[in-house]
Amino acid sequence: MLLSNLKDKIKGTVFKNYLYLLMIQGANFILPLITLPYLVRTLGVNKFGIVMVAHSFAILLTIVTEFGLDMSATRQVALIKDDKKKVSQYFFDVFFLKMFLVIIAFIVLLFFILIIDKFSQEYLVYFFSFGMVFGQAIFPAFFFRGIEEMKMITIINVLAKIIFTFSVFLLIKNQEDYYFVPILNGLGFILSGFLGFIFCLKYVSFTRPIFKETLSIAKESFSLFLSNLAVSLYTKINTLIVGFFISDTMAGVYSSMEKLVVATKSIYIPLYQALFPSIVVKDNNTIVNIINKMKYYMGGFGAIISFIIFLFAADILRLIYNDELITSYYMIFQILGLIGFLSSLNMLYVSLFFPAIKAFNQRLKILSLGGVFNIILVLTLVQYYSIYGVAISATVSELFILIVAFYFYRKKVSEFVVK
Repeated sequence: MLLSNLKDKIKGTVFKNYLYLLMIQGANFILPLITLPYLVRTLGVNKFGIVMVAHSFAILLTIVTEFGLDMSATRQVALIKDDKKKVSQYFFDVFFLKMFLVIIAFIVLLFFILIIDKFSQEYLVYFFSFGMVFGQAIFPAFFFRGIEEMKMITIINVLAKIIFTFSVFLLIKNQEDYYFVPILNGLGFILSGFLGFIFCLKYVSFTRPIFKETLSIAKESFSLFLSNLAVSLYTKINTLIVGFFISDTMAGVYSSMEKLVVATKSIYIPLYQALFPSIVVKDNNTIVNIINKMKYYMGGFGAIISFIIFLFAADILRLIYNDELITSYYMIFQILGLIGFLSSLNMLYVSLFFPAIKAFNQRLKILSLGGVFNIILVLTLVQYYSIYGVAISATVSELFILIVAFYFYRKKVSEFVVK
């Protein structure tokens, strides 16, 4: 019966949206496998590392501009999507908030460029990388997910990524062209953002933002923002730490492997994203039943990915990058490969279950503990074990979060039984 119910959840609109999101993640998986080896060989590991450190910092800034709205706003749109007046007001309130956050993020970037030598030495790379931050802020992914209209997201995102891929091969010919990487990436995001915003006007009517409601949205999303910021302390910040504490070259080595591990997540992320708008309107017991059934499938799939990486790490790196320096650090890839299994379950609880039942504070506790744990561990291990310490910290932090998330999950389930 539970299996039948689970299948029902992924039929119709949910299954269609899953396929669209799978196409996006397929592009996220395949296209980097085409561009990353070319960039490593053309730019060299050092220049590639500079670009990746700047890219990692830009990702941190997107957390500021997203402000947890990717979950809270998606949830709210899913609940009010049948009322055009309400959804229009909410859409422009969120958009106004995002534009304000873009300004804040840009001020943060200027501050770092002015006070930190590493940023000021390559300030153009950091400025150009900000294009991704702006583009992602204006792209209304929360709205499309909320109304469960994934087709346009797919078309826009895949088209932009394909254009970026072709542009890389056309314009980047030697090490001095490393500036083009953040420029092309930023333009791709900005193009996607404008196209997505224009398409949204088909569903909403322009409504003047109401400051009081915008402030209320910000307050509701604040714990989610802190949660996402905590996530960045164990998923996004490690490349920065390698760049600052070791070297840009080692940042390039680490990032080349981290990108592959992140790419493996592209296989199961679409299912979580497609299910989210559908299950938020279900009762808690139904949500628990879905999670309990999914954990076996997702955990098993993640374990297979990790096992393949562990067995064939050196061969995979040699095949993709054909760089002796990167391949010589294949044990880093083996260590990071365990994240393929751990994150498949982490995301099930942290990105699907807790947001679906609106348990944002519990999610914040889990991710804050994980973020603080990783920062303490990575700053300690990097001193003694260099890049290996960073990889160990990233993997152990994922395990720590899984243990804590499962504890809070069981606690929540027991509360539902008592009620």
